[in-house]
Amino acid sequence: MIRGAGVLVCIAGLAGCSSAPSIAPVQPPDPPPQGAVGASLIEPAADTPRMDLQRNRRFIHPNLDIPAAMPVYPADQLPLRLAPVVVCIDAAIDATGAVSAAAPRTDADCAPPADIEIPAFIDAALAAIGQWTYAPAFLCVAPATFEGTDACQADDVIETPTAVRLSYAFRFSQQAGTPEVERIGAP
Repeated sequence: MIRGAGVLVCIAGLAGCSSAPSIAPVQPPDPPPQGAVGASLIEPAADTPRMDLQRNRRFIHPNLDIPAAMPVYPADQLPLRLAPVVVCIDAAIDATGAVSAAAPRTDADCAPPADIEIPAFIDAALAAIGQWTYAPAFLCVAPATFEGTDACQADDVIETPTAVRLSYAFRFSQQAGTPEVERIGAP
């Protein structure tokens, strides 16, 4: 008798499951249009002074602290459906790793398109870069008699924090009204 009651309970349980309304999967709302942003370090302008390193010297490049604020595609430019806009920015990094100055580059390698007003894009890039910080650059100087391949590993090496100027390129584009800022130039 108990066995039959168990079957009845089981059948009743299945009937209850099959009569329950189906639950539709919840779809999250579409996010508002926004862009993914990337920046690439690019070659400095041709007239930029370069460090001449002797065999007993080595330069250690500054490293951008992560996370770093990235430019946002200017919302007021979205309705214009512009062709891609490339903005190049020079940033002066002081010996502590702070951005001490930043300005748009307008040399032949980074000339803005003549038919597009780009101040909003420049402002977005400058606002982001102004917040960046770096592990500082260093110049390692080993004694003149140093014979190895890495001056920073030499005995009696002198490491000096060094100010540098870096150039970045940002490509602002959009597709179907959704903005995107891409990495261009060197990886």
